[in-house]
Amino acid sequence: MPRFAANLTMLWPDLEVYDRFRAAAEAGFRRVEILFVHALDAVRVEKALQDHELELVLFDPAPGDWARGERGLLSVPGREQEFVATVRDAVAAGRRFGTKLLNVLAGIPPAGVPRADAERTAVANLRAAVPLAEQAGVTLLVEAINSTDMPGYFADTVDRAAALVEGARSPSVRLQLDQYHVGMAGADARAALRRYAPLVAHVQIADVPGRNQPGTGTQPIGEFLRDLDESGYRGSVGLEYRPRGTMEDALAWLPRAERG
Repeated sequence: MPRFAANLTMLWPDLEVYDRFRAAAEAGFRRVEILFVHALDAVRVEKALQDHELELVLFDPAPGDWARGERGLLSVPGREQEFVATVRDAVAAGRRFGTKLLNVLAGIPPAGVPRADAERTAVANLRAAVPLAEQAGVTLLVEAINSTDMPGYFADTVDRAAALVEGARSPSVRLQLDQYHVGMAGADARAALRRYAPLVAHVQIADVPGRNQPGTGTQPIGEFLRDLDESGYRGSVGLEYRPRGTMEDALAWLPRAERG
């Protein structure tokens, strides 16, 4: 089985975020991921990682003004300098926390921006950020997010996300394959893995519909995980799902011995 990472943005929702680090360790995890570490107290995050011997494998750079509907700056013309600044800040945080994967959100281009212009902006932004990633030894990820959960998102299919990765022309830019978003877009995550396996540097899972734990929906997640093994994937699999029932219920599908 792959290595698993507990997603601290979604799991243990009843706990304060800083207490979720402890909960993950007590549940048997050694790796965690989180969306926006920049919004947290860096000292407390660093202490929680050290105290509980956890590795923070992934977080997202700042996405712009989330409260106003921004969902990343990668594909937004006119925000190029701000985008690079978010990557620079994330690289610095990654150095502090030991994180090597940064998930760069593609964003929602403003109304009236042609798709071709947004794509050129996204590719140019990735290329501009590559030297920062190379110098720090980190990898920038591009993830598809389905248009039902996030209407207007630029990289709304895995094919579009992969095209941006390929356009960057750098091993420091890779694909984050979120099986849930692929399934929500009506595509086959197993087929996506077969097609894009050489580009994939991080994986996330959740069942469809509902975005709950494996076994609550229709996705062949067990087969998908076996495909990962057979592909030679050596990264982590983030458990980015909303618990249905108790946290014990939400983790029952994954034996404790396989979480670490």
